Amino acid sequence: MRTQMFLAAIAASSASALGACSWTQFDDLGNEAWVGSTEKPDVKSSDYGIAVQRASRSGDGGRLVVLGAGTATYSELIYSASGASSLPPTTLGLQQAFGIPNIGNQPLLLADPSSDNVSLVVTSDNGVAILTGAQGQLKPYQLFNQTAPDAATYMLAPGQSAPQPLVAVADTVFGAFLPALPTGMPQPACKLVDPAAPTTKLAIHALGAVRVGGTDDVLVWDGGGKLFRFPSAVFNGCGVSPVPLASANTSFMPDQGSQILAIDANTVLLQGHHGDAGLLQVYNATTLAAIGPAVMVSKLRAAAVINVSGTSYAIAGAPAALAGGVEAGQVTLYKISGTGLDGTPAATLNDAQPEANQNFGRAVVAMPFNGKQVIVVAANNEIFVYFRANLAAGTTLYDETRQGR
Repeated sequence: MRTQMFLAAIAASSASALGACSWTQFDDLGNEAWVGSTEKPDVKSSDYGIAVQRASRSGDGGRLVVLGAGTATYSELIYSASGASSLPPTTLGLQQAFGIPNIGNQPLLLADPSSDNVSLVVTSDNGVAILTGAQGQLKPYQLFNQTAPDAATYMLAPGQSAPQPLVAVADTVFGAFLPALPTGMPQPACKLVDPAAPTTKLAIHALGAVRVGGTDDVLVWDGGGKLFRFPSAVFNGCGVSPVPLASANTSFMPDQGSQILAIDANTVLLQGHHGDAGLLQVYNATTLAAIGPAVMVSKLRAAAVINVSGTSYAIAGAPAALAGGVEAGQVTLYKISGTGLDGTPAATLNDAQPEANQNFGRAVVAMPFNGKQVIVVAANNEIFVYFRANLAAGTTLYDETRQGR
């Protein structure tokens, strides 16, 4: 249960003018962070906020994609420059629109690194579907005759003008869309192999991309703990033998829902979980050499990278972590430097009055807001946006980002 604080000096302002979430009300969360919360709006989903992703990246205010499970829904929350949230009338019922009955517990929701597009990868009535779009509008992109997706990423393939989504199913990656193919021809699929064990199928549980020249090599993390970098040419028609350019043993066997997140052009963050064990570690994106020791985060399930004034932090969501003696969930931040991750959390975020099974931190993302990045945390049927946040040391991570305060 949140603790509300009211600012008497502006209490007379019209709440209706501020949209669904008045910025005169704040959650009194850990370390006195100033937070706006939006409870489930008028959407049919019974489990709102199973996944979140940033949408528009420019202009005042911000935009956040939110998925709902139970009754599968796709919607966007719009945040004004003052922090007020509203729901435009573009919520999609995914069953009716695309034949998607349920998005499951770990839907794959990606943000295009070069535009405001997002991609949702999920099982439909006819196979694995990729839906793409922006401004609340999704359109079918590709359909694979497969049972369920295991991982996805955006990558820029040779001959393509913009990054496109790749999807892994077991040991196979379905390649970038080739518009020149005749109608009805299946898109290319690449079966990836570890040369050290060519008869053993990979279990691809995370995908990532790294820019090399004018295209993206693809990073693959498999369930056996090996990390690979495959050349970009592999994924443009599968005309090149899929031999990795580099590989490494991470000594951690990631489950589905693990992530490979870009930090900058040279480094990536691995988020892996296996049972209650969770790992965060920085890697050189080209050589796949580990940078610094791993940070172990119990019950880790989600991560994101935020950049604040030139310094990056890993945002780690552990939705079943103890907070206030109950499994309410919490989020920790770890500073990223040239020597890897700091082992001590730079900040810890949780509800000031945690409730059992609140799932605080089941999804996290850095959302562009008024030209800066802010932390967003999803919980059961509630979205928290940190418009201002402090570090554990009492200093400011970032100051007030709302306009008109």
